[in-house]
Amino acid sequence: MWYAGIGWEKDAYELAVLDHAGAHVVPPLRLETVGVGDVVARLLRLAGREPLMCVIDTTNGVVDGHLTAAGLDVYRADGDVKPLRRAFGSPEAVVLAELGRTDRSRLTRIVLDSGTLTGLDQRIEEDLESAALVEAEQVASGRCLPHGSRVHPRVALTFDDGPHPDHTPRVLDLLRHYRVPATFFCLGLHAAAHPHLVARIAEEGHSVGNHTWSHPYLPDLTRQEVLAQVDRTAEVLAGITGQVTTLFRPPFGGRDADVLGWLARHGQTTVLWDVEAADWALPGASAIAHQVIGDTDFGSVVLLHDGGGDRSQTIEALPLILETLMVSGCRFVPVEDLIDADEQKERVGSSWTSA
Repeated sequence: MWYAGIGWEKDAYELAVLDHAGAHVVPPLRLETVGVGDVVARLLRLAGREPLMCVIDTTNGVVDGHLTAAGLDVYRADGDVKPLRRAFGSPEAVVLAELGRTDRSRLTRIVLDSGTLTGLDQRIEEDLESAALVEAEQVASGRCLPHGSRVHPRVALTFDDGPHPDHTPRVLDLLRHYRVPATFFCLGLHAAAHPHLVARIAEEGHSVGNHTWSHPYLPDLTRQEVLAQVDRTAEVLAGITGQVTTLFRPPFGGRDADVLGWLARHGQTTVLWDVEAADWALPGASAIAHQVIGDTDFGSVVLLHDGGGDRSQTIEALPLILETLMVSGCRFVPVEDLIDADEQKERVGSSWTSA
């Protein structure tokens, strides 16, 4: 058995692979300005030689989707990892690999249909409960958007976790064919690796939002770490598009009262969703399409993905989703068109006092 630690720091993914005795199988790698596809390809080559355990932490919450979709075994490091994560990065990749080699009891195996946060349901529920009051206040003031007004036949189509060199262009081709605008919540690490795709998103009239740098579970981070994730990503996106975005989507929808407060005071509008087909779990194109079509209402914010794993099912589902909703009278708009404080106040009581 070999043990691979996958970490990140600043503009790079990091990879370290140890054998059963703790020796490096290959020299530790720092993969600057490359997409996650290169990380996956290297790990697949190694897995062809020896069974491989891949270890990540919750600050690197998009890599596991690519790895599990590729058939690799992925584990999440739980509890305090020593040495601790760096100021703008995960624990070092070799630390994660060594943890897999020496202390498997502190690892949780990630399964595709639960993703990075496998086994953390109770923790997530407690964090969301702590956020409820602050969230309701922010919805009323227009600082948080779970969905828009149910009066107007407008729907916002959103895509997370890109850009991805294989999937994002295919999504953009379909949107251009149907003349549908969308909003893309981009990861900083991926935007830095594929700036031409972010530029194309903006040039073709879509909105660009901030989805953090490395896709962490935000309640695990300090205020300084959360804002660093926001600011570094915003800087890269603005450098590509020439525009500053204040649209922010928390990875996994992860939030608590502190996180929501930090974001609002930092000038961000938190964009959530009310329609999700769990396309990241690869339920099949038909299931994705019918879930979205069945759950979408006027004002809905639809969550899909153009990165974070194999998105061919999402792409296959898109034509049926778009055609059916357009025939039903829905008009697709950028997510910012749904943000209206007066309209949000109309339904704070019905939507969020019961949440």
